[in-house]
Amino acid sequence: MTQLLWRIFRHNWRVQAAVTCLFTVSIALLIVYGAYMERQVRLLQLSVVGGAPEDLIYVQTPYLQPEANPLRPHHGPGPVPVVYLGSWRLDIAHTNIGTLPVVVVGEDKGINLGLGEGEVALPAALSQEHGLSIGEELYFRTGTISRRLAVAEVHNEAVFGGRLVMHDFLHPEALVFLYRKQAGSWAEAIHYLRRSYPTAVFTHAGATRAAAKEIIDAVYAPTQGAVFGTLLFVAIAFLTVTVFSFLTKRRLLAITKTLGLRAFELAILIAGEAAMPPLLGSVLGSALGYAVLRGLIASGQELAIVPEAFSSAVLAVWPAVVLGIAIPSRFAQVATATQLLYERPIPLQTVTIKELSRRFPGLDKLVADGVKFVKLQVDSGHFNGIVFRRLGDFVKQGEVLAVEERWWGMQVVEYHSPATGEIVFFEPEIGMFGVQAALPVDTA
Repeated sequence: MTQLLWRIFRHNWRVQAAVTCLFTVSIALLIVYGAYMERQVRLLQLSVVGGAPEDLIYVQTPYLQPEANPLRPHHGPGPVPVVYLGSWRLDIAHTNIGTLPVVVVGEDKGINLGLGEGEVALPAALSQEHGLSIGEELYFRTGTISRRLAVAEVHNEAVFGGRLVMHDFLHPEALVFLYRKQAGSWAEAIHYLRRSYPTAVFTHAGATRAAAKEIIDAVYAPTQGAVFGTLLFVAIAFLTVTVFSFLTKRRLLAITKTLGLRAFELAILIAGEAAMPPLLGSVLGSALGYAVLRGLIASGQELAIVPEAFSSAVLAVWPAVVLGIAIPSRFAQVATATQLLYERPIPLQTVTIKELSRRFPGLDKLVADGVKFVKLQVDSGHFNGIVFRRLGDFVKQGEVLAVEERWWGMQVVEYHSPATGEIVFFEPEIGMFGVQAALPVDTA
């Protein structure tokens, strides 16, 4: 079989090469597109979280709390999933450079701000915009309280975003609590925190990435349609090639089937030939996609070699491969040597009808006398098939009485005799066969 498969593949090497090139180019394009989409998600995620470390979890409660809720005891295996870093509340302050959002830190156990009374930390963008440096003073007014605060630090916006940061030692109320995930998965950490903060909103790198991906998918929906169109084109092209290849080998398959090649071996032969170009195209496409990405990265593009882009690109085209292999393989498996040799329609499905599916009035007496019925499907008194037996013929149980082709020959319906005996009832207008079961012969 291996030699036969190689001869078939070598005979059609031009077609196989074209199919290989199709898969190579398609997979390479999908890899580059996947890397580009990954970059867009990453950039949007960074703009949302402001470059915050990926292991931070923000817990925002709907009301102020004097201190962090004591977390419930951790009874699972391993260390506690999270560690507490600090808490703050959000406010708006009127300053001499405008109205700005402020973070008022109540507790600082792991953030390491180092701010004292009367000091403030500025985000880097705000410091550059207004030319403020460490040691200068800002005028603050919140509510009825006015005061001057000295700039003690310029933070990188990684944790607090573009907000001013100050410390309130007298009023430590907070509605945002910061934790760091130190063990387990994100799901375990969030589940552990939710037991202590049932009404809070949780924000972390995993959540922001999922949100960023949803936004990017929505924005690039037309491009997703183009990708789907490409995959559909690949599927149709590959299916066309495999079916055409099967049709050109019908005589060869008929001869091999006549010589004793079994149905599943024919299917393996068809599948083996059809699977070679996609396999080779997957390898070459991955290599080409990698080379293109390396070239784009070297030219200054903010792309990255993402393994998920390679796996998703290869997996995206294989449904088309499965479809293109399954249909010709099914044809080869169910076709008879006569159908292959004389180019008769090959059914994908064969339906067998052996007995009457429901009771018909007027036939009760015959049924009581031992007559068994099978009904053909007729349309306006006409049966769109071939009837092999007539009234008075002797038939055996399971013998084919009539055959009907449906769906352009893709489905064949066979009507079998329900018993061994004589046909005593036949009405072509209603398509009803009645077979009188023969009595067993007493050999005693």
